[in-house]
This record gives sequence, C-alpha cells and structure tokens, in this order.
Amino acid sequence: MAKGTGSSRYLLFVLIVLLPWLSGCASRSEPSNLEHETATGAATPMIEAAGQGDLDRVMALSEAGESLNTLTEKGSPLMAAVAAGEDRVAWFLLSEGASPDLANADGETPLMVASAQGSRRLVQLLLSAGARVNARDADGYSPVIRAAEQGHLSVVKVLLAAGANVNVSQGGESLLMKIVGSGDLLTAEMLLAAGADVNYRTADGRTALDMARANNNRDLEMLLVQAGAEL
Repeated sequence: MAKGTGSSRYLLFVLIVLLPWLSGCASRSEPSNLEHETATGAATPMIEAAGQGDLDRVMALSEAGESLNTLTEKGSPLMAAVAAGEDRVAWFLLSEGASPDLANADGETPLMVASAQGSRRLVQLLLSAGARVNARDADGYSPVIRAAEQGHLSVVKVLLAAGANVNVSQGGESLLMKIVGSGDLLTAEMLLAAGADVNYRTADGRTALDMARANNNRDLEMLLVQAGAEL
C-alpha cells in the first residue's frame, strides 16, 4: 500500500506541477529582439553601433532587447556590420539569431555585399549561418556574380564550393560571358573548371567566344576553344 501511495503522489505531482511547466516551454516564442521589424535609421541605434564596429554597445543594446532584425533605409544591423567589414560584430549578431538573408529594398543581402567587397571571412561566416548562396537582387545579381565581376577569386571559390550556380545569368549574359567581357583570364579559367557552359548564347545569339574575338583577346579565345567552344 505504501508503494502504491507513493506512486500515486508522484503521478499527481507530474500532473499538477510538471505538465503545465513543460507545456509552457513547448509554446514559448523566440526572443522578441529576433522579430523582423521596420524603422527609420534614426530610430535604430543598433545599426549605428554595428556600422561603427562598437561590439560592446551592440552587445549592450542586444541585452536590453534592441531588435537584431530591424530593417531601415540603411539596411539591417547585420548589413551595416558587413558593409563596414566588422566581422566580430557580424559574428555576434549571427550568433544571437540575426537573419543572414534580411535584404534591403533592392533585394541586396549581406552575402552579396561581402562578396562584392571580397571579404572571404565574412562570406564564410554568412554561409555558415545559412545565408542563401544563390539569392538574387532586384537586378538579378547573385553573390557569385558580384564576386566574379570584382575579380575576387578566393571568394568565387568559396561560393562555388558552397553550391553557387556557375551558370547563373544576369541581363541576358551568363557569368562566364561577363567575365570574358571584362578580360579576366584567371576567373574565366576557374568558371570553366567549375562547369560553366562555354556555349551559352544570348537572345541575339552571341557567345563568350564572340565576345573574346570582338575584344581581340587571343588568350581568352584560345581558352574557350580548348574548353569546347563552338567555332
């Protein structure tokens, strides 16, 4: 009887005390400072602190409940940190739950900004946080296009390894065509090695080989022919 009584008391304890507590844990919402909000730049000291690389202030504001995912005409706190090259602040914001893909009005994401700047460390940090490697902005640019156009080979390598589409196109031209048009032999070699379509054609039928010949770039012309470009 004593044993049965003890079991009954334990069961009663679970029903009265533990179950309501467990139910509360299961339904608990994420911290309020991770909710997506919009505001003006003047009303967001977090963005100012992030852009200045003031990690102590960013941490204090976060502790006080300041939103990490507020979007203004200046972008988000993470965008401000990335644009300023403040990788420590960016790491803190991401580790606290800031969205890696919160884009501005033009669809530009922090990964696009880091890629254009050639910041390999920030690119790797954003990718590790789940940033979309093939995101596109309003003009059709993706992170790998941004990096390649600026000649940031190391960043292009990181993006391609993370799954960036080597055959992405923008404005009717493939990534390879854009690079051939700029005369960047090393980046063109990398893209071809990664599987770029050497015979991609624009709406009017032009190819990367046509562009190389129009620019009288014999090195690129030879590279493309060796890669299987149709003559």
